[in-house]
Amino acid sequence: MPLMRMFQALGVVMVASLSFSTKAFADPPAQTVQVNEEPSRREVEEVVLASCEPSTLDGCSTSTSQSVEREFTQHLAVNRPPEGGAARSFESLAGLVPGTQSEMGGFSIHGASPAENRYLVDGLSTGDAVSGFNASPLSVEFLQDFQVITGGYMPQYGRATGGILQARTRSGSNEFHGSLFGTWAPGFLEGLRTPISPPTSVISTREALQYLGDAGATLGGPLVKDKLWFFAGVAPALSRSEHTRTAKDINTNTPIPGSSRSFSLEAFRFQAVGKLTYLFHQDHNVALSIITTPGVSGVVDSSMGSVTALEPRYDFTTAQLQYAGAFLDKRLTVDARLGWSHQMTARQLVAASAPLPPIVGDSTREPCTEPSEGSMPCPVKSYEPGSSSLLTAVDRYRYQGTAQATWLLQLAGTHVLRAGVDGEFLTLERDWGSSGGVVLVEGDLARPNGGDIRALRGGFVQHTSFSKDSYTSNLLGGFVQDSWTLFDRVTVNAGFRYDTQWLYRTNGLLAFALRDQLSPRLGVVVDPMGQGRMKLFAHYAKYQAQLPLGVLEKVFPPERSDTPFPTQASDVPVDPDIRPLSSTELVAGAGYEVLAHTRLSAHYTHRRLDSAIEDMGGDEEGRSFFLGNPGLGLGSDYQKAERTYDGLTLVLSRTFRDGWLAQASYTWSRLHGNYVTPYNRDGTPLQPDFDSMSLMRNRSGLLPYDRTHSLKLFGARELHLTRELSASLGLSYLGCSGTPINYLGNHWLFGQGNTFILARGSTGERTPWIHVIDSNVGVNYRLGEDKVLSFTLDVFNLFNFQAATRVDELYTNAAVLPLETPVAAGELTPDMIQRSSGGSLSQADVNPGFKQPLQYQPPRQVRLGLRYTF
Repeated sequence: MPLMRMFQALGVVMVASLSFSTKAFADPPAQTVQVNEEPSRREVEEVVLASCEPSTLDGCSTSTSQSVEREFTQHLAVNRPPEGGAARSFESLAGLVPGTQSEMGGFSIHGASPAENRYLVDGLSTGDAVSGFNASPLSVEFLQDFQVITGGYMPQYGRATGGILQARTRSGSNEFHGSLFGTWAPGFLEGLRTPISPPTSVISTREALQYLGDAGATLGGPLVKDKLWFFAGVAPALSRSEHTRTAKDINTNTPIPGSSRSFSLEAFRFQAVGKLTYLFHQDHNVALSIITTPGVSGVVDSSMGSVTALEPRYDFTTAQLQYAGAFLDKRLTVDARLGWSHQMTARQLVAASAPLPPIVGDSTREPCTEPSEGSMPCPVKSYEPGSSSLLTAVDRYRYQGTAQATWLLQLAGTHVLRAGVDGEFLTLERDWGSSGGVVLVEGDLARPNGGDIRALRGGFVQHTSFSKDSYTSNLLGGFVQDSWTLFDRVTVNAGFRYDTQWLYRTNGLLAFALRDQLSPRLGVVVDPMGQGRMKLFAHYAKYQAQLPLGVLEKVFPPERSDTPFPTQASDVPVDPDIRPLSSTELVAGAGYEVLAHTRLSAHYTHRRLDSAIEDMGGDEEGRSFFLGNPGLGLGSDYQKAERTYDGLTLVLSRTFRDGWLAQASYTWSRLHGNYVTPYNRDGTPLQPDFDSMSLMRNRSGLLPYDRTHSLKLFGARELHLTRELSASLGLSYLGCSGTPINYLGNHWLFGQGNTFILARGSTGERTPWIHVIDSNVGVNYRLGEDKVLSFTLDVFNLFNFQAATRVDELYTNAAVLPLETPVAAGELTPDMIQRSSGGSLSQADVNPGFKQPLQYQPPRQVRLGLRYTF
């Protein structure tokens, strides 16, 4: 039967080193597979054709997932680099997959934040040890394939409450193949950006792209034919943008003539990949790979008017050794991996700053010059020496290993038994420092309501280094699962994971342990027609997340008397029964092959947060804290951390055949609760949500990732003009509804935006719909049998839509109390709101910038590409 043939040939897949060569739009089809001559072509073809999906349906799996094929990356405008960088990271491909949403820092999957996803390259984790976000922006040029699993996954995948994003790098073969490539996005073709000019700020800013691009090469082939192969690739990427900072009269919200100053910001990222594959027996091989992605980027710290230029540096380097083998006539296969990685981020001062223009007073006066301590060349209140910015250097080291075995067994049907163990050892080391400077204190004339504004004015630089902080985490886990197929119509997938995590403080003592993490999974797939053209499926899963080390830094900071940065006491009690971040998921759906290579599918996902880890305040004054689970154990007096996602997804897709592809998906969803995400990009919590019971009032409702509607449309057509010349056209549309707008005020203890005046998400007001249309045009000319020259033109945000993606939700800067009685947003008046210190607000206390845009869609970007493959 097909299932038997697939697993008999599974060992062949493990010893076959596959490499995809981009030879677009020519006969034979654009994607070809270069396979080592051992094993035979016939065996490899059986592996490629034999699977659980006799049609376009995966008849054995309950997972909701999608593999992003090379046709998508070749025929559609994809991989728009993020703001401030030029690397075409594999992570950005996740936006093509139904059920994903692009949010700050990555992609939200079925309501979970980007920090809760699991990021894998060649089977090993590339997540940031501090925050959990993806730490390896590996270029798509080095990938063999990429897959996003949004839900319903089996126990072999663990330590995540979001989705699984996994990439596999390319390998060498018995034939030499390679490519030279380059892309370029000139700034003069960028669409006009909408300037950000909050009416309450004395500073308005504008970013303008000057250029962005990457270039590189790949090469793979044999070192010893039939025995030893290599693959190597390099891809430097660079970008340059201009940051313009303009002072304005806050009373009229108009720019002060001659006050604009511009800063050029550059970013550079270098990527390199190397892999060796050695076949020491027909059924056994080993592979050694190294990946490095160092980089540097320039940013302007424009908070509170600062004009200090900072230069964050990044580096992620990983090395991996893999063994793959087959035994018992290929009925038993074994895969083992060992990996080491080092991630470094550093934030250092590279420029004291350019001259600061006058903020108030006679605008015809000369701008501020480099001040000496005590001088006052501008019409301001005073200059004060002060610390300008926090400077840090953070190193993360990860040692990890996995081993798993798969056994094909015939017993009352076909069983695919799989079991495995995996472990990780993580270390975080942070070196603290600060830059010196001069603080400019602007006078009362700068604000209609009075008060000082402090803005950094760099006049000198000093670096004070303190002893390193060090935190560690050990993880050990294992799983057992079985996929049991009966009568070729019913498949039962069942199994469980068991994980334990130990976390250690900077003094080497055990802080706490997350033990006994049991994660059962159960799914059923039914083919009611017995023809492989239809399936019904349902799946239950319990997911447990890995706790990043950023939590330890916050809760157990080192005790130092010389640090200028306040820290809470390091003796924080921990609930002895503390549980990890965990969730429960139910998935049900159906799929049907309506035409050859075309399928229609629908699935419903319900995902509920079961527990979260938070530091909670032991008193209302914030003088003591403990670590636990809100609503459970020691945190039972607090509201339980809640987050519930319900979503229905419809997908109509056609795989690339006969020169064209198409996909349409629609997702309706609702995300409700009081818990958003555990970590920021840097590993720190977004807000002090559970630090005080008073913070929890009105905090339950529609969450920031709640987007009711999401529509994704993709289509591409390949045109053969002559035998040598071909072209392609691709078009994509992404539309999604906006996010809820809240009415926030200040909290008397925890500061700005931490009081929900009205219940979260209850106003019915949302940011505007987002519409994005991207286009792709490609021209390909065949120079020889294996030589193709290609030109591409990608246009992102073709019509330069500039909808606001984030607005100012701060209703007032005053410290206020939440309303106890529900009030419609349109009926709210300032006198209904009580100050924490007593009395009600007046109209003068309302933030004039309330609901004004703080961020817009990225503008139109035109990217030119040139590629030569051989």
